[in-house]
Amino acid sequence: MKKTLLLTALSAGALTMAANAYADNVDPEKDRKQLVDFIMAKAPKVSFEDYRLGAYIYNADKRAQYEAVNEFPPYLDAIDAGEALWEKDKAVYEKCFGSDVSKIRPKYPYFDDKRGEVVTLELAINECRQNAGLKPFKWGTGDIARLSAYLAYNARGQKINVKIDSEGARKAYNEGRYLFTRPHGQLNLSCAKCHAYNAGRRARANILSSALGHTTHFPVWRAKWNHLGTLHKRYTGCMKNMRWDPKTVGGAQSEAFRNLEFFEAYLSNGLPIDGPDYRE
Repeated sequence: MKKTLLLTALSAGALTMAANAYADNVDPEKDRKQLVDFIMAKAPKVSFEDYRLGAYIYNADKRAQYEAVNEFPPYLDAIDAGEALWEKDKAVYEKCFGSDVSKIRPKYPYFDDKRGEVVTLELAINECRQNAGLKPFKWGTGDIARLSAYLAYNARGQKINVKIDSEGARKAYNEGRYLFTRPHGQLNLSCAKCHAYNAGRRARANILSSALGHTTHFPVWRAKWNHLGTLHKRYTGCMKNMRWDPKTVGGAQSEAFRNLEFFEAYLSNGLPIDGPDYRE
């Protein structure tokens, strides 16, 4: 009990920020460890690797349902469609990413010091297409999610290993951290309030997942959507649930969303890539 209270106090101190707190000189690795410890203290019997399963770690019945769905997962056709997309423009993609499809997903997201920004897998896919004179995919769902799912599937089991080794990367981390912790919208909620402070608790009929592991399993096939969608589509939906317009920070693949992905991916360092996957 004392340990949990201590971790709560530490994390509350780490996550509480003023409006310009992202500019502070936060040590990302120390910050990450504090938040991981805080989240794991809420469910001490759950192993670190299981956090790739999201909210299913908190409820045995929900986990059993999830495992049953994954006996015949609804996203298999999407993986096949993603492979067909790769083969269709294989020469273009190999020029951008190389020929080993198992080595692509683990490289993303990363901070590109020359460009001064975070590069995500979906951003790189569309830039690759545009540079070759091909039409970019629409963000969020459809072909961008299918191709990303194919690359994620081929990288399953490899560990997330996001690096922060420059001032630019540190700034991107802090800006992503700021978006994660800042209350916004008509409901005055933050990502942290649901996915750090209240991870494992219920919001009506839903169990709140923890931020630890959020980036491991995307793209996901959500029963609510009845199709495959990217992480940024999920960010968009979450923010709309807060009664907050995601367009105020640019929406999918904006700098703000890419920094948020960078923050959450760094938080999940050491967890295995497990995409695509199923969620309610």
